[in-house]
Amino acid sequence: HILIVEDIDTMRQLLSHVLGGIPGVKVSGMAQNSWEARLELARRKPDLIFLDEILPGESALDLLKEIIAQSIPVVLMTSLENPTHELPHGVKERFVKPGWDAIEVDRARIKGVIERAISATPKNSLDSG
Repeated sequence: HILIVEDIDTMRQLLSHVLGGIPGVKVSGMAQNSWEARLELARRKPDLIFLDEILPGESALDLLKEIIAQSIPVVLMTSLENPTHELPHGVKERFVKPGWDAIEVDRARIKGVIERAISATPKNSLDSG
């Protein structure tokens, strides 16, 4: 179960579409800002969160601290083709957002991201998903 936190409508839809084609993966919720993300976290505890690095209003890093305190693995999403900035403490990895023109390639790439993020997480923190 993955929570998508992304401010752009079409990107949330694309991510949901890409994830929907990966066996065993389910989008458990979507949020367009930190406030909505907190509501989703209060409703359910996802196994993994895809968090956009840049959100409107509050910094994604402030939200990140709260998520990590709940022991939920986080993968950051970026639009930068070759991100070189350091990953914040507690983040499993970062990936470049998908595009509509390469859905199958992006699906395979993001499946690998999910597998690495989940395998790097202690099993007991995923039991409630």
